[in-house]
Amino acid sequence: MMPIFDFRNWLVLFALNFFIVQANAQEGLSNARSMSMAGAYTALAAGVESPIWNPANLGLRNKNAYTINLLSVGVSLNNNGFTYDQYLKYNGSYLNEEDKQDILDSIPETGLTGEVDAELQALGFSFGTFAIIFSGFEFSDLNVSKDAAELFLYGNQFGRNYDFRDSRADGSGFASVAVSKGFRLKMASMHEFAVGVTGRYIHGIANGRLRELSGSLTTDIDGLHGSGKLVFESSLGGDGFGLDFGVAARPTRSWTLSMSVANVYSNINWKTDAKRHEFGFTADSVTVQKIGEAGFDSVFVDSDSTYEIEGFNSHLPRQLRFGIARTGRNFTFAVNLTQGFEESVSSTKSPRVSVGAELRIIPLLPLRTGVALGGKRGLTTSAGFGLDFGLLVWDFALAVQDASFSGKEVSLAFSWMLRL
Repeated sequence: MMPIFDFRNWLVLFALNFFIVQANAQEGLSNARSMSMAGAYTALAAGVESPIWNPANLGLRNKNAYTINLLSVGVSLNNNGFTYDQYLKYNGSYLNEEDKQDILDSIPETGLTGEVDAELQALGFSFGTFAIIFSGFEFSDLNVSKDAAELFLYGNQFGRNYDFRDSRADGSGFASVAVSKGFRLKMASMHEFAVGVTGRYIHGIANGRLRELSGSLTTDIDGLHGSGKLVFESSLGGDGFGLDFGVAARPTRSWTLSMSVANVYSNINWKTDAKRHEFGFTADSVTVQKIGEAGFDSVFVDSDSTYEIEGFNSHLPRQLRFGIARTGRNFTFAVNLTQGFEESVSSTKSPRVSVGAELRIIPLLPLRTGVALGGKRGLTTSAGFGLDFGLLVWDFALAVQDASFSGKEVSLAFSWMLRL
């Protein structure tokens, strides 16, 4: 018996386009100097940069009394399967059996994941030990099970059972206003010592999350059998608050130690236009003949309902950040450890270690590079440069996965800052 469905090649190419182009938000993504040093920045952030990394850094003495972040933009594009070379090879082409198998082999057993990170900051200010920043974030995470990808590629094959439980989807967009204060304290044996706190108002713009997905399909001699259920919750607005704490010290003028806990408390109550969407279907011995005689809707029993709910809560992931930096006149070196406390769209319990360096042979043109290992991204290498005119600074950065420029992960950032 021949399969009754055959998904066309354009569906595969649509998936390729989606996962190459899709882009999720991690705080600090828009800081180009940080990105170019692979995120080894907890001990280096100063002035208006401090609220994101460690508010206690505001309590350490900075050569610039005032800093203004005019504009910072960062975007990260990530997927765990397709490379940019595959996209160029297969986009617009007819897929033969070898091409389909190549695409399927690229997908891990856990499924094909696409993530999008984006961050925007504009008109942030710092005045001595006080700072306020305005930020916008977007993050999303979509995973399609390998069985679903195989179904897209080959259509339903005789005797093959397809399971869709590994699929997931989650995404959110929000804006925040963060107010930070550093406090200078005295500690024996320390050249400088400070603690700090950040309070954050969070305005949710949109949120959608997959609460349940189950289903399977099987084709045998009697036809197609299967069932499935999808439950999705969404909201078009919410409000919440967050708190960060940190401590920082300088044993000497050139060495800095910095540690912070981000999102010690955070909560967003999504209540505007909050809805729950439920979809389901059942198929029993469906064949082409039955569809022709009774119609598509008659042989598939489906349900589709949407209703309002009171709302739901979400929170930003808690993270511990620890950094060490040595700052010199021409050379700066930094090490960073990031440890998450939960598994989520934008966090993982796997620790991430970053090492970065900045070289200023020409004061106007600082050159930077870094490498990071662990966390959600694995091995990442980065590079960047700045144009430092003293009062005005432009920074640019590029980060890629494992230095291969495969196209699986690319991050870009641009920062424009005024220092007084």
